[in-house]
Amino acid sequence: MRARSPRRRVSQADVARAAGVSPALVSVVVNNRVDGPIRISEATRSRVRQTIEELGYVPDPAARRMVGAASNVLGVFTYESVFPLGGENFYREFLVGVEDAAEEVGRDLLLVTSSRRVERRSLYANGVNGLRLADGGLLIGSDADPDEMHRLIDEGYPFVFIGERYIDGCELSFAAADYIGGTRAAIGRLHDLGHRRIALLASHHDPVPGRREGYRQGCRDWGLELREVEHTLRGVAREERVAEIRRILDDLLADEFTAVLTQSSHHARLVRTEARARGLVLGRDLSLVDLGGDVHAAGPGELTALDLPRREMGREAVRLLLALIDEPDGAPYRVWLDCPLVDGGTVGPPPA
Repeated sequence: MRARSPRRRVSQADVARAAGVSPALVSVVVNNRVDGPIRISEATRSRVRQTIEELGYVPDPAARRMVGAASNVLGVFTYESVFPLGGENFYREFLVGVEDAAEEVGRDLLLVTSSRRVERRSLYANGVNGLRLADGGLLIGSDADPDEMHRLIDEGYPFVFIGERYIDGCELSFAAADYIGGTRAAIGRLHDLGHRRIALLASHHDPVPGRREGYRQGCRDWGLELREVEHTLRGVAREERVAEIRRILDDLLADEFTAVLTQSSHHARLVRTEARARGLVLGRDLSLVDLGGDVHAAGPGELTALDLPRREMGREAVRLLLALIDEPDGAPYRVWLDCPLVDGGTVGPPPA
């Protein structure tokens, strides 16, 4: 039996022959142009549309982008791994929000995760913009390449970050969580409970703006001493991380600090493990707040934490991207969403 040959893609030339018009006229109808040099009667437009439907013609998105026509596709590029090993991961809710908002406005999505042939994820892994087939792009991840951001801007390509991002020389649009307000509110909550010595477990490499500033604002507002404990927990072996957490807790407890805020959920779990190893009860002997933004990172209800509105950030990012596509001169488009504190039982009054 002979192998069945794949069906040839229907072209605009096929539509033109079947409708008895020129390919240029078919292009005008496909791209819904009404202000060009070619004038078409409504009867001819209807005939071409009917022929398109009968032949099953589907416009080539790459060709449409080449002539500046909208593809009705929104791109999503991630600098991080977004596919979970289990049922959940940190980025899933962003993508759910993006999908919800795109469906509401009738847009398709193109997900680009970069080539593995490069050391780091790159939007230009193959030398060209990986989102070029889409009308605009949504970017996820903290490891964005500044050179790529400048290149996108030079190309006039519209893009919006999910998460707050700043790069020198770029006016970036983003949908972000209000980490400043959320962290400041956490300080206020601890102060109301009676805490007067509250430390921040901080890192020089914090890709999320706002948490350190929120801590400083909260301490100033309530007249508290600043204690930002710089750590080197990133990129070291687990034994080294445990040893450093042990040293940090030794110093804080010796100085009678009764509450600790961490910039990441991973570091909050390290503090929790070390506190338990010492026989400390979180929420009684020591209060702990996770500013990492993922209340499920340690299991629901196990850590008092900021709740990052990830799904709504994805939805808002789509709305901002559509606004940017329609009115690029209005950039940058930015929105900050509330980031509430969710009680997980690791915050209580200071020990007597």
